[in-house]
Amino acid sequence: MRNKKLAVLTVAALTLTLAAGCAKPPQQEIDGLKAGLTAAEQSEAAKYAPDAWNAAQQAQNDVNAELEAQNNKFALFRSYTKTKELVAAANQKAEEAKAAAVAGKEAASNAANEALAAAKASLDQATALMTELAACRRQPKDFKKDMEMMKGSFDGLAAGVAGIESAIASEDFFGAKAQADSLKASADTLVADMQGAKEKIKC
Repeated sequence: MRNKKLAVLTVAALTLTLAAGCAKPPQQEIDGLKAGLTAAEQSEAAKYAPDAWNAAQQAQNDVNAELEAQNNKFALFRSYTKTKELVAAANQKAEEAKAAAVAGKEAASNAANEALAAAKASLDQATALMTELAACRRQPKDFKKDMEMMKGSFDGLAAGVAGIESAIASEDFFGAKAQADSLKASADTLVADMQGAKEKIKC
């Protein structure tokens, strides 16, 4: 009788061991992580929040490494407790990447529009100076030719505004800002030349 009870307890203990040992990957949590990473990717995290996106990808790599480590063990010795913890951490990173991407995109949009506004302001200043120069009474030799050259330069710069506006409309904010910064620098140079011309002819 005693031996029979011992045998029953042994079988029960073995059954519990097998049940505990044959753990399965937390597939639902893993699928949730994949969805979170997809959402972050669709928010253009790689473009607007590269550091946060890299952190999320590294967290996913940690999950995959842990899964592989458990899968390489005998079934009875597998445990996915750490995997669940890593998945939770990776989910947090994915959410942070998505939020950072949204904020980063808004900041890039604002920066592009501000750069365009600054470039337009420089062009407006150039327009005002051209008007002043054209009204000057003193117009020395080759003045007209110089004015035509400056007008040509201005027209070329002004034509670039449409391309920048198009880039902003297509959400190429980084490209638009770079173009706007370049346009402003060229417009500022033209403004300086016009101011120099005014001083030279004492207009």
